[in-house]
Amino acid sequence: MFEFMLTIESRSIRTMCLNLTKRLSVLSASVLLGATSLSAQLEPTYISDNPFITEGYVQLQAGNAEVALEAFDKALETNAQELSALLGKAMIYAGQLNHEKAFHSYDTIIQQHPRHIDAWSGRGLAAFNLGDFDEALTSFEQATADQPVNGFYYESLAWTFMCRGEFDEAAATAKTATLMYGRKGENSIYPLLIAYFSYLEIGDTQAAQRTLIYAQKNRPVNQWPAPIVDYLSGTIDQTSLISYVMDSAQETEAHTYIGLKLKHDEQFEAAQKHLNWVSHHGDPRVFEQTLARTFQLRNNVATLAP
Repeated sequence: MFEFMLTIESRSIRTMCLNLTKRLSVLSASVLLGATSLSAQLEPTYISDNPFITEGYVQLQAGNAEVALEAFDKALETNAQELSALLGKAMIYAGQLNHEKAFHSYDTIIQQHPRHIDAWSGRGLAAFNLGDFDEALTSFEQATADQPVNGFYYESLAWTFMCRGEFDEAAATAKTATLMYGRKGENSIYPLLIAYFSYLEIGDTQAAQRTLIYAQKNRPVNQWPAPIVDYLSGTIDQTSLISYVMDSAQETEAHTYIGLKLKHDEQFEAAQKHLNWVSHHGDPRVFEQTLARTFQLRNNVATLAP
C-alpha cells in the first residue's frame, strides 16, 4: 500500500522510486505533485475539475493501484498532457517496480515540463534500476542543476557515480548530499557510507577514516543503519551486524557493506560470497542491490580479461 507523507525523509524517497526501498516508507506525494498535504483524506488540492484524477488519488491512497491506473488513463483520454494523471501513473509504475514503464512515464512528463525536477529524479531512479547509468546520470544532473536543497537528489547522483566507477565524483557529491540534508534539518548516514567506500576505492584512506569518524558521531541512536557504522568501525563483527537485521532491505544492506569491507581488506573470496548473495537474492528495492550487481559484473569482466 502506498503511504503518503508530508516530508521527505532520507530513506522514504529512496524507497519508492529508486527501488522502492522499504527503509522509511514511501515516496511523498507532496514532493511529486507540489501539494501541501495528503493524509487520511484528500485535501482540496487533490479535488480536481476532472473527477477521474480525484478518483485516481483516492484509489492510490487506498492502495488500489490498478483501479487508480484506470482512473488516470480515463483522465488522460480527456487531456493527454494532464500532469497530475501522468505523475500518478509514474508513481504507480515505480511502486510496482515496473522500471521501464516508470522511465517512459517520467520521460513523457519532462518532454512537456523540462524543468520538473521531481520528474527528472523519478526518471533517474528508473534508469538506475534498469542499470542504465548514463541516463541516470543525465537525469540526476538535471534534477540538481539549480542546486535544490534536497539531499536525496544528490545522494542518488552519488550512487550513480559510484556505480559508474567515478569515485572522486561520488565522494564529492555524497558530501554535498550530507550538506543538503543538514540544511533541511534531516540526517542520513548513507551519503557518508558512499563517501567512505569511494575514498577507499581511490586509495585515500585518511579521508575515508575522517568520514567514518564523522559517521560514528552522527549515526542514529539505537536504530538502523547504526550497526553498519559500528561494524565498519570494528565495534561489532559481521555476525553481530546480521543479528540486527529486521527485514530484507536491511539484510541486503548488511551483506553489501560486509562484502565491500572484506574487498577492501583483500579477502576477495569472502567478499564475493556476500556480494554474490546480494546480486542474486538481495532486495531489488534498495540502492545497494544495484551497486552489488554492478561490482560483481565489473569483477567478472576483469576476471575474464586476458
